[in-house]
Amino acid sequence: MSRAQQAQLIEDAIVRSSLSLTRRRDPLTADPNHSSQEVEVIDRDLYRSKTLWKPSGGRGVFGGQTIAQAAWAATLSVRQDEPGTLKGLHSLHSYFLSFGNADIPVLYAVKRLRDGRSYSTRSVLATQLGVPIFTLACSFCLPEPAQPIRSHPVPRYIHTSDGKVPEPESLPSTEDRLRKVLDGELPPKLREYVERSESERRQSSIEVRNCDATSSGDVVSSSREPSPEQMYWFRSRAPVRRDPAFQKCVLAYASDLNFIGTAARATGLGSRSTPRLGMLASLDHAMYFYDDDIDASEFLLFWMECPIVRSGRGTVSGRIYKRDGTLAVLVTQEGVVRAQLEKL
Repeated sequence: MSRAQQAQLIEDAIVRSSLSLTRRRDPLTADPNHSSQEVEVIDRDLYRSKTLWKPSGGRGVFGGQTIAQAAWAATLSVRQDEPGTLKGLHSLHSYFLSFGNADIPVLYAVKRLRDGRSYSTRSVLATQLGVPIFTLACSFCLPEPAQPIRSHPVPRYIHTSDGKVPEPESLPSTEDRLRKVLDGELPPKLREYVERSESERRQSSIEVRNCDATSSGDVVSSSREPSPEQMYWFRSRAPVRRDPAFQKCVLAYASDLNFIGTAARATGLGSRSTPRLGMLASLDHAMYFYDDDIDASEFLLFWMECPIVRSGRGTVSGRIYKRDGTLAVLVTQEGVVRAQLEKL
């Protein structure tokens, strides 16, 4: 028997033994500890998911959860090699290879690529039943606070005459906006979907408040006018442990909420547009962290822009700002953005 066959048998046994342990729910629902990103240690450099979540209308496991779990597994690997290290996650680059099945645990295999004095690098391969579904490369570095600082300020908000971003306290949450949508006339199938989305958002520990008064969380919209930008405030409803690495994984989870939806907005595609939005799915995701003193339970501003949509794909770039205007995280993503076109 080859090593590959032996490895496959081991993985199959691990999966079978843990199927009953996998919880298919919104892992952030009533979850003050954000266990959605936690992973179980199976062996050296081998980790397994504890919870998995498939969003309403989604094709598979939520991408943000996969990113967060893989990044946390890589973090545990670095800490295992260097106990007490000050190295922190500063960047990650990932690809979604296949839709994950929320009923089957995900295994995360970490590879140690480099451990230097200032930087460490890891790669992570996520598999289900031996099939790769996700891959991530990430880097960790020591902080250098004495170095020069320069960053972009908070962008002007295009939907207000003075360019000022509305304060989060003045904005309703996504679930409240969806509740208002349900007060109107909707087709039965759309109403059912909006009801599920409203319940899902209300129970989630990540609260979102879109700065655009016409937005309803990319589920339905009262405006079909294309817009290449969007901004929203978000935060964890529950406190997050004061561990910079854990905080960054929570941000990784939250950064995939409605992100590629910016590309659909840029083209005016939606559930009630003509043509309608046919498919929206993430292909890759990258993040760059520039602030180790960030609290995900405080309101953070997420600015997003779509520079191009073409050939069924779109790219979105984003910046996450702290309440005081500090630029903390950069995010980029490409995804499938298809209109539902009539067959010729």
